[in-house]
Amino acid sequence: MAKIERPRFWMRVGGVGGIVFFVSVVVLIVLMPLSHSVSEPAFDASSSAFLAYATSEAKLPFALNVLGILGLYGFVVFAVVLADKFRTNEGRSNAPSGLVVVAAGVFIVFWLAEFGIRSAETFRHTDLDAVSASILYGLSNGIFVISWAAVAAFLVAAGVASLWSRALPSWLGWAALVIGVALFLAVAAPLGVFWYLPYLLFFIWVLAASVVLLRTVPTT
Repeated sequence: MAKIERPRFWMRVGGVGGIVFFVSVVVLIVLMPLSHSVSEPAFDASSSAFLAYATSEAKLPFALNVLGILGLYGFVVFAVVLADKFRTNEGRSNAPSGLVVVAAGVFIVFWLAEFGIRSAETFRHTDLDAVSASILYGLSNGIFVISWAAVAAFLVAAGVASLWSRALPSWLGWAALVIGVALFLAVAAPLGVFWYLPYLLFFIWVLAASVVLLRTVPTT
């Protein structure tokens, strides 16, 4: 009996981790605009605009960064459990599930780097000038955009592993592949507001996969 219940426990833990990640991202999206008294400047704005944005930062952003890191921990658990589920069903080859873990790790490193830069900007905002504020903002946004490629790699790997192992419903595997390819294209050729659509679909995919993990009943 224990051999059956332990896998189910970890499936549930992975599902909860993915939901924690999804909820943390939703909270960040909703509350982040409230953390500044001025609107976030465009990528090509002047250096003085970035300085004004940095100096208008309230005390809320650090709490949001902590929430974001908590969400990343949830994503770590989700990705590892997901890869373990793929590995169990793969048979001879563990390559697809291994790619899922590696891509997830690269994504997490990028997001932690972005959090670190934003935290440095928060802690030292009184010492910033126009040039340093512009450089820090450019670095954080550059890392953020590059992280999309890591997300795309994770989705493509998860899609391939899902279809290869049949550990998830086929529609979830194909959805991961389509969203992953769309994210690669978004990084290569941004198209206005549509640029963010595949990125938002990534979070919805994580939520759907988390629900599937929670509903999984391990076989003997």
